[in-house]
Amino acid sequence: MSTPPDNPFTPRPGRIRSAGSGGRAKTYLTRMTRALSSAGGARRTTLPARPRPIPRGGQRRVIVKARIVRMSASSAAALAAHIGYIRRDAALEEKDRGKLFDAVSEDAGVSDLTKSIADDRHHFRFIVSPKDGAEMADLKPFVRDLVSQMETDLGTRLEWVGAVHHDTGRPHAHLVIRGRRDDGSDLVMPRAYISHGIRERAEDMVTLELGPETRLEQERKLNAEVAAERVTRIDHFIARQIDPEGEFRLKDSSSHYRTLHAARLRTLERLGLAQKLGAGRWQMRENFRGVLRDLSERHDIIKTMNRALAGRGDRRLDADTIFDKSDPDGRSATGAVLQTGLTGEAHDRAYAIIDSLDGRAVFVELGVAGEFEELKRGAIVTVSPPNLEPKPSDITIDRIARANGGVYSASLHQADDPRSGPEFVAAHVRRLEALRRAGHVERTADADWKIPPDYLDRAKEYERAFRSAQLLVRSELGLKDQETALGVTWLDEAPSASGVPIGFGEEVAEAQVKRRAFLAGIGMNVEAGTGLSAAQKSKLLKRDLAQAGRFLSEEIGKPYSPAPERGHVDGTYREPVSRVSGKFAVIERHRDFTIVPWRQVLEQRLGMAVSGVVRGGRISWTLGRGIGMER
Repeated sequence: MSTPPDNPFTPRPGRIRSAGSGGRAKTYLTRMTRALSSAGGARRTTLPARPRPIPRGGQRRVIVKARIVRMSASSAAALAAHIGYIRRDAALEEKDRGKLFDAVSEDAGVSDLTKSIADDRHHFRFIVSPKDGAEMADLKPFVRDLVSQMETDLGTRLEWVGAVHHDTGRPHAHLVIRGRRDDGSDLVMPRAYISHGIRERAEDMVTLELGPETRLEQERKLNAEVAAERVTRIDHFIARQIDPEGEFRLKDSSSHYRTLHAARLRTLERLGLAQKLGAGRWQMRENFRGVLRDLSERHDIIKTMNRALAGRGDRRLDADTIFDKSDPDGRSATGAVLQTGLTGEAHDRAYAIIDSLDGRAVFVELGVAGEFEELKRGAIVTVSPPNLEPKPSDITIDRIARANGGVYSASLHQADDPRSGPEFVAAHVRRLEALRRAGHVERTADADWKIPPDYLDRAKEYERAFRSAQLLVRSELGLKDQETALGVTWLDEAPSASGVPIGFGEEVAEAQVKRRAFLAGIGMNVEAGTGLSAAQKSKLLKRDLAQAGRFLSEEIGKPYSPAPERGHVDGTYREPVSRVSGKFAVIERHRDFTIVPWRQVLEQRLGMAVSGVVRGGRISWTLGRGIGMER
């Protein structure tokens, strides 16, 4: 009797992509992955006993970045901004631009998904970037197979959309996955699965598709990393081998890679991140990998800016190209918005590229993306350093601590100001908790706080790290629309260029000439460099509001009446309206409506009765008993 083989295998010749019984073509990769899964399930991760300079076994590398986003009242706008970003440059061909895909569609609708996610506790965002993605014909089948495998691993169907980007040197995919299982419960992914499991599945798939990485390919990729101004695998190996004094010794490298590591150290020395101490001994700069990440980010920003400036050869990039929000004395920049997007791709931090008046192109990080969703290209804006003046809460904390030997507590606060309610005091404590996590203050065992003498300076340093640049929208209209607009435009008040204007400054000078010609045609002669007179501004404003009144009259069903130059304005705040001359409020009355300057205080009074007094073009609002006035 013959002994059966340990692992019987019957080959089945035929076409790899032949249709199965289910009517849907299954890729070779999908069938192989499912076969592996059924045979052994998810493989267990084993870490090497010693750090290795390169991965062994020929496994193809894939970078997976993951983020879990908890939903809140303000998260919907940030989600819309994120999806808008990943849609924008999602394809190589223009016909596919702006489209997202899912498991079955090449143009997936996202409105229903985003509405569903808004009601969920959380959702997931992934960036999947195969190192050899450029060698793959199309990343979409790979992404679909990966999500299908995730569904098998997690035991649930996933709702998701994705986009493939080619805007960097390496093609990569963005995924947004709903945080719900198919039974309606919250989707919870194990921490180990997010940090290791998905990446290992993806690496297996890429390796199956492209074949194992040969030793020659590994050597070629490592040689390319020697001169790279970014964090590499060699840097990770060096960091793991550094002793407590920050010293790295080449003898800790294997003899095969010692020459390669020595070449990388010379590159780090050129960048000021390593210093040679002697034969085979190097002193590494503290957090040298963090410096490399910042350098790589700067390179990515410059690439982004060069793409945005294509066809604008007279613009320049200088030392102030990347706006330094940490410098309170930094230069402000006024100009037109060339491009907006999200920094770091996986994060919800918005950026804008400004075509400034002095011919510079300026990259500025703005803050939470949802707050700048409506910022349009071509809009005229001014960016300036953040206001780092101490917060009122910091001043109060410092004052109480100085009066009590450098100690602050909730009881001391209430003793200092008996009118302070529990919530008001709790806000000060939350402020201190944030500063404690940053290492600026200490909390004692009895819940008191040790406040250092330089507390206000420390609070300023904290704000410098977290506050974004200030952005003021001067005009939502571009230069072309402002040339013939009825109303007071930014062009009417823009400063004249000093010297010979260049770049956007030259475009502004040309637009001002056309603007003066238009104003002359309607009976307003304006000399170059003088600007509009008060009477001319008033006349243009009245024309602008009269035009808005004609449009709104049909919608409201009542006639428009100009607001008095002095006197009372009473009625119901109906809606805000943006005009060339600025932002205004529509006040509806019994027989008609009027339009007056808008103020922030009206934001919470939509549909409510308001009363104001007009004096000299300004309005003061009375919003109810005890609320007071806003000027």
